[in-house]
Amino acid sequence: MSDDVEWTPAFPGQRPPFQPGNKLAVTHGTYSPARVDPLAHEYIAEVIADPATAYLGQARFSAALWSWATAQAKVQLLTTWVDGMDISVSGSAKAGQTSPLELLRKWMATAQTWASRLGLDPLSAARLGKDVAQGQQASAATILTELRTQAEAGRTPPPPQDG
Repeated sequence: MSDDVEWTPAFPGQRPPFQPGNKLAVTHGTYSPARVDPLAHEYIAEVIADPATAYLGQARFSAALWSWATAQAKVQLLTTWVDGMDISVSGSAKAGQTSPLELLRKWMATAQTWASRLGLDPLSAARLGKDVAQGQQASAATILTELRTQAEAGRTPPPPQDG
């Protein structure tokens, strides 16, 4: 609604239209990119700034990293929303709806799945480190075997000894 047009109600008690940028319909914000995206960008910046996980800044990880960061941002928003409720309210739902606690649990599971895939939890980080180390060890063994083969191919057999 522009400033030069005056609104008049069509019937008694009708509310005026919402102004741009209002937040009256926002409950927890997990469906609002305006609430989720800034938090997700903060999570990504933290992960990329950490030397142990800086590899996730490579383009090939961007979709997975974004999926984790948005899920984690939704967990943060839902946690704040649920923490402000009575436990009986957070655990109940109307027919056909998901309770706030169940919604939080689902997003926590989603965030944890992505974190594990990216090596962001202790167990997956240890497994990833082990896999990388084994890959490097296998590469080193291959290189050493190749060097040995080349060295042996370049040798001449020792001269026969008189006996």
